[in-house]
Amino acid sequence: MKIPTLDDVKKMTPEQRAILYQNAKDRREKGGQEIMDLIDSSGLPLSSGGMRMSDPAYLKMEELTWSTEGRKAAVDATERGLPALAGIKPLIVAALGDRYHPHDGGTQNAGFIVGELMRHLGYDRNGDGKMPNGSVANAAMKWKPRRN
Repeated sequence: MKIPTLDDVKKMTPEQRAILYQNAKDRREKGGQEIMDLIDSSGLPLSSGGMRMSDPAYLKMEELTWSTEGRKAAVDATERGLPALAGIKPLIVAALGDRYHPHDGGTQNAGFIVGELMRHLGYDRNGDGKMPNGSVANAAMKWKPRRN
């Protein structure tokens, strides 16, 4: 598999990068992982519009949110009166860096993913809450334990 350079990847449209990424994923053992790593580290978008559920950044946010560490962080933040996303945000920022931003719907998708987790864990929506200073998102959903 021919490994493109960063300049090659930059010249591609977001859709071309998405196709390259998927092809590389399908051929991970034959040089594909190197291509995936190049695209991931470039921070370049894989779509012209909002983030897709197949976007590597979306998948990483989902993985982090549903991990044991993510679940604990979301519940801890909720118990401290913060939005659940406030607990998971440090994990997302550490993993995605500047690829986590509102321009492609990243913060909105993070909130959606966290919402799925919290409902699964037995919580109901409890209004909006301000995110801590320095957060990428300004506000996110707060949660309360579901009454049975």
